Amino acid sequence: MLADKIRARRKVLDISQQQLARISGIAQSSISRYENGDGGITLEYIVKLANVLECSPLYLVSDEFGISADKEEQPSTVTPKELAVLRKNLKECLNIIGE
Repeated sequence: MLADKIRARRKVLDISQQQLARISGIAQSSISRYENGDGGITLEYIVKLANVLECSPLYLVSDEFGISADKEEQPSTVTPKELAVLRKNLKECLNIIGE
């Protein structure tokens, strides 16, 4: 469901509704409505949210239209903080191998 996917992606990225609103240019009250399933959302806002939430618009709306999103459409559940740690560890490993 769109509401669940917006909320889940926001949580994975560790951003608040206020931060999402500021970055996307969508009012926080609208984001709250979308997460509660209380309001219609335009295609323009779906695209804006998908960009900020680092996922595809298709991923966000696939349930509403009965579409099965491809694996490429499904976002990673790795948080930005976890990704930074992985990159750091990978660089250290590459340095060790290269020596």
